[in-house]
Amino acid sequence: MDIAKESADVILLEKDLMVLERGIIEGRKTYANMIKYIKMTASSNFGNMFSVLAASAFLPFMPMLSIHILLLNLIYDLSCTSIPWDNVDKEFLAKPRKWDASSLGKFMIWIGPTSSVFDLTTYLLMYFVICPPVVAQLFGLSSPLLFHQLTDPAMMAAYAAVFQAGWFVESMWSQTLVIHMIRTPKLPFIQSRASFPLMTLTFTGIGVLTCIPFTEFGKSIGLLPLPPVYFAWLAGTILLYMGLATCLKKAFIRRYGELL
Repeated sequence: MDIAKESADVILLEKDLMVLERGIIEGRKTYANMIKYIKMTASSNFGNMFSVLAASAFLPFMPMLSIHILLLNLIYDLSCTSIPWDNVDKEFLAKPRKWDASSLGKFMIWIGPTSSVFDLTTYLLMYFVICPPVVAQLFGLSSPLLFHQLTDPAMMAAYAAVFQAGWFVESMWSQTLVIHMIRTPKLPFIQSRASFPLMTLTFTGIGVLTCIPFTEFGKSIGLLPLPPVYFAWLAGTILLYMGLATCLKKAFIRRYGELL
């Protein structure tokens, strides 16, 4: 008996072959959630780098400071800690999957720039629409001015702080909601819902980060409160982003056969 145990690849502790099935299913779930995180994070970071490079071409200041990026990534990563407990679609569990490293690059190229499109629209929105009236109100200006028209260093710093707060918040919304877009080839929230822990942590992360510019802590790291009109624009941006991400996701599946 001892010799049989030592030479066996699998030892059943119960007289039930369903143990093997449950083990296989759990293994496939583990793989699915692992590949979700890898593809989400890789495509998100690729999109953010692309956005920063694009911003450096025309912005006279940094779109976000290093402290903002670190804080954003910290809260995002904390939200992702619940991915191992996420639900997995039954269709994905129906057959074994094989790791394909080339699919990661394809996924990054298809999905990563999607967020960059709306990062660029957020840049334009903040620079030309949101920041001028906010700075004018803060400093009692008779009319709104663009950044290059300002000469007072305090006004220029406030302009940059409002701009950075806008992209800080938009980045968290887009970067976190894309988790729900990418985790399934189906329509998120309708045809396939994330697990309760993932839903709770992602939306808590969004809520916490959105509040930061309105706190003393936000002020201490160089952010200023955003006006109410910003959130109306943000809602439209996120809806368009989710729509475009859904279209590209479906196109990716048609071309390569699967999402994850």
